[in-house]
Amino acid sequence: MEASNHLQHILEHAAHLLPAQGPIGVFIHHNTLHAFQNKAFEDAVVEAGAIFGAEAYLREDAFQAECKRGRILAEDIRHVLANEPDASVLVSGLTRSVLRERILLAAIRPVDPETVDWRLTESPEFARLHHDASEKRLFEWAEALLEDAPERSAGRKPRLLNADEAIHPLLIRLASVYLDQGVAYWPMPGREHGFWAAVSHLLGTGGAIEPLALAGVGALLRKFPADSMQAIDLALDRLGIPERDRQRYIEDEFLTMPGWAGLFHCLEKDPGLAPHIVLPCKLADYLAVRLVLVCAAKENGAVAEVVRIDSNPARARALNAYLSLGALGIDAAKALQFSESERVALRDELAAFDDLERRRIYQLAYEWRHLESVLRPLVKRRQKGLVELGERASAQVFFCIDEREESIRRHLEEVDPSVETLGAAGFFGVAMHYQGVDDAHAVDLCPVIVKAAHRVQERAQEGQEAVLAERRSQRRKLAAFLHHSVIASRTLVRGWFSTAVLGLFSIFPLIGKVMTPLGFAKVTTKLNEWFLPELRTELAFVRDDKESHDAAHGLLQGFSLSEKADRVAGTLFNAGLVGNFSRIVVVLGHGSTSLNNPHESAHDCGACGGRRGGPNGRIFAAMANHPQVRAVLVGRGIVIPEDTWFVGGYHDTCHDGITLYDLDAVPASHVEDLKRITKNLDEARARSAQERARRFEAADPHGSPSDGLLHVEERAEHLAEPRPEYGHCTNAITIVGRRALTRGMFFDRRAFLTSYDATIDTDNAALARVMGAVIPVCGGISLEYYFSLVDNERYGCGTKLPHNISGLVGVMNGATSDLRTGLPWQMVEIHEPVRILFIVETTPERLMGVIHKSAELTEFVENRWIRLSTIDPETGEANYYDRGRFHPVAPADWEIPVAKSSADWYLGKMEHLPVALIEN
Repeated sequence: MEASNHLQHILEHAAHLLPAQGPIGVFIHHNTLHAFQNKAFEDAVVEAGAIFGAEAYLREDAFQAECKRGRILAEDIRHVLANEPDASVLVSGLTRSVLRERILLAAIRPVDPETVDWRLTESPEFARLHHDASEKRLFEWAEALLEDAPERSAGRKPRLLNADEAIHPLLIRLASVYLDQGVAYWPMPGREHGFWAAVSHLLGTGGAIEPLALAGVGALLRKFPADSMQAIDLALDRLGIPERDRQRYIEDEFLTMPGWAGLFHCLEKDPGLAPHIVLPCKLADYLAVRLVLVCAAKENGAVAEVVRIDSNPARARALNAYLSLGALGIDAAKALQFSESERVALRDELAAFDDLERRRIYQLAYEWRHLESVLRPLVKRRQKGLVELGERASAQVFFCIDEREESIRRHLEEVDPSVETLGAAGFFGVAMHYQGVDDAHAVDLCPVIVKAAHRVQERAQEGQEAVLAERRSQRRKLAAFLHHSVIASRTLVRGWFSTAVLGLFSIFPLIGKVMTPLGFAKVTTKLNEWFLPELRTELAFVRDDKESHDAAHGLLQGFSLSEKADRVAGTLFNAGLVGNFSRIVVVLGHGSTSLNNPHESAHDCGACGGRRGGPNGRIFAAMANHPQVRAVLVGRGIVIPEDTWFVGGYHDTCHDGITLYDLDAVPASHVEDLKRITKNLDEARARSAQERARRFEAADPHGSPSDGLLHVEERAEHLAEPRPEYGHCTNAITIVGRRALTRGMFFDRRAFLTSYDATIDTDNAALARVMGAVIPVCGGISLEYYFSLVDNERYGCGTKLPHNISGLVGVMNGATSDLRTGLPWQMVEIHEPVRILFIVETTPERLMGVIHKSAELTEFVENRWIRLSTIDPETGEANYYDRGRFHPVAPADWEIPVAKSSADWYLGKMEHLPVALIEN
């Protein structure tokens, strides 16, 4: 029992290194290095880089390119170095700060250990070493100088055994068919009993074709116990792995295919994430199968030594030191005159200022320039006063805090300055287990860390029963036809017929999807409308009996009156909207729809569990319109006038379409108000599409709003488009505060905008709720984009182009590979990898009081995974947080750019743009 507990502890510890990404259909952004979040960011990225063989920061040449184009200034580097510990290096007055500044500003091209010999012999930059005696002496001096210098750890030791080439093809096939969600023609037999049991039955009963390198694996499986933990213990014994090495050995085995191992672990913790078929998943089962395959490979002599690329780290260090000495103005004559103490001091400084340390300073300077370029203009604008409407808004529109909504909010207020926009987490406080009228099963629409306790169903309105029956009948016919079409291609006789006949007809939709994607999509939509009768629906979300439960799921059916009031009050109060309501309030959930895009879910609403938030906006509006709910809200200090009507809706961030729900319920007295805001939203979405299109090389950089809208609509329907939208690739800021603080400012779709009013939040309760949501969510998005860019092959999933979907659970490169986790290159290629900057409209004391009451928020802030600043709601004074204390921020000492409209500022430009004032 003690041995079993110890092994379980080893598995749990090793599992922390695995990616936490679930099935691709419910992609939830999170900190890629979640296992290291208890460490300081700078230490964590280095340690993780050593374990995973990944980059910690952008490569040095990338930072140097940023310096060259002015994204990093010399003053930024000096600012960072001024806040670092300094020390004297030489008697001549050279300090650590000066040494580092000169080396960084010299933009030396670093020498890699893998290419050092080629660079030394072939590159013209080192030609003088071959014919200049003085330069050769300087290099030899540098080489001797660093010979006994301390060196940073090179990373994880080589693996004890390597049988990957022999076992991975079979293991991948077994894992993919086990986790398959309905793609495979024949399901894996016995998989309801678990992966270990299913594989043992499949291979161990005989008859299976065994790869040559794994010959006898079936007979070997029969020698192992039925319990996977016992099987792991026995396999480790057979492999000769001593107790002291088992922790590292198991970690190494997991990290050879972290995608598949991570998915088993994820589905073990939360089986409900499976798209369609819930299966018993255990990480121990996966490991047991893997280790038995390794045993078979070893017995067949198929275990290989780890191949390492030849490198010359000592020579590379010497060349880098030689280049640094040149940047410092130190030649051979000067070097030979140094005393022993000066030589040792210089040696230690050059050794300490290695590639990782240089990139750390560059990263800080890169982020400091970003902070200055955003926070200082905002402070200067705040000094002129808040931009408030001063009268009742013609309409108020709630959007998700998503930074992709920043542009449409700005354009909507430009189109009609009497409109007020607000931002809240896109599930609008309504966590529910939701099933649409056409959905096969229900899903949770809420943040992944929240478990929905209420079931809500979309149903046909009274009198629509016959229409519903006909619609379902037609859907079943269509589904049966499509299913048999797919199955037919996998059979002997029907496969020949379907290839010859159906294959011929398939050319026509293929041509349509490629040659005229939008036109083909419109035709398909019309055919669907003709084939499927239109159905009027409503949401079943009212619960009268407080004890009513769903027997099958243990969920409450709908919401009681007090629960509805709680959700409406929570969202409204957090956003600071407790009075002065407009006649029309629109609540827009969001999501993303695109064709042939495995990562579509990554563009959906993270606050809705990686799904689309239209139902959340719809149900929130229905709750807020309920007279009894409004009566309860009065007692909580929220007075919604009788002439205010809420309308739920959905915004698709890919094709920029907007759908409003339950319009037949809008009172006749509000029809004109509805027409006005609908027209404004149509104009705003076209302008937002124009702004988005400027990033795409295929779009006209000077096109009109209608051109931009047409372009994004076509991208969403294009079969071969790897970039239907750029997702969160521009994220860099989160602003928590009143809209009056940011109204009229251009943030280039880079800012998560969260509505919050500190002046009514006297006890900081709303601040705690808001920060408890936005820091993990926005911080997680930011960090996933950061790591997926700095090392797209190891932390991201590379280019989309070779990706194939496996079993509806993930993507592989080609036909056989590990599951690729993280974000593809096409989603991050224009991202700036800065840790996200939070700007909160409150005082430092109030904010840190909230932060330090939460262990998770404290970890994010004090370990520097995010950056933090405040703007005083009364005085406008700004401060930024760094290493335990706040520092004042002065207003910009330059004029903030001013444009008459957003389009005047962005048209014809593809790059990230600075903050500007829009004075329309």
